[in-house]
Amino acid sequence: MTTLLEIKSAIAHLNSRDRAVLTAELFALEEPDAIELEASLDRGLLDVATGRVRPIEDVKKLIPQWISKS
Repeated sequence: MTTLLEIKSAIAHLNSRDRAVLTAELFALEEPDAIELEASLDRGLLDVATGRVRPIEDVKKLIPQWISKS
């Protein structure tokens, strides 16, 4: 059986395109409409191709700025 650590290590070694595809597939586990899924994948791949992606570490640092303190 594969351990969580092995899975995390494998994901860390994916290139940006494959990581984007994996992310889209994981979010799509609830069997979305095929047309919507394909459009989402196309948008994600376009973002990767044009360099509009950030490492998760950078995104985590930005989250406090996005959360309002009301």
